[in-house]
Amino acid sequence: MAAPAPIARADFAITDFMAKLDGLGSYAKRNRFTVEIIPPVTLNSSVPASQIEFLVKAISFPARSFGSTTYRSGGKYGLEVPYEVTEEPVGITFLGTNDWKARKFWYDWHEYIQSNSSYNMQYYNKFIGTIAISVYNEESQVAGGTSGSPTHKVTLHECWPKTIGAIELGWESGELVDFTVDIAYSWWTQE
Repeated sequence: MAAPAPIARADFAITDFMAKLDGLGSYAKRNRFTVEIIPPVTLNSSVPASQIEFLVKAISFPARSFGSTTYRSGGKYGLEVPYEVTEEPVGITFLGTNDWKARKFWYDWHEYIQSNSSYNMQYYNKFIGTIAISVYNEESQVAGGTSGSPTHKVTLHECWPKTIGAIELGWESGELVDFTVDIAYSWWTQE
């Protein structure tokens, strides 16, 4: 009978943990990100995307899940197997400004998809764009360029604004205005 393989030793010393973490590039921070919005080429908006990208308060990386079904063999057991990939919309939260440019940009894109005056729906290939989400390490002082290269980047392909969220106003609140846009997309890639 062969001897069992030795169990890997776990070292609980904080210095060893930190050394391993530093070997992986240290912690990733949630607040070190940029968003690049590339609307459809034919979108005619008075607000360029570059004027609102810095107003992104929060964004999430895309979620991916499998739709699954139960495969039965001979009635003895069931095995859950995947049959499709489901891409969930990505939510982007924008800070509101008194000129309402961020909201106007998304209204323009929505109006481009389906005009409120004619109710005609635009062709899919004409209203899709791209959104790139980049994350940077803590040492990056500027985004982009050689010194500020992202540590991780996700690009949403064939995306479009599915929902522009409501803004709740009220006399009792002195909070800043923000709103969420849900972005639908066909697929995403990562670098």
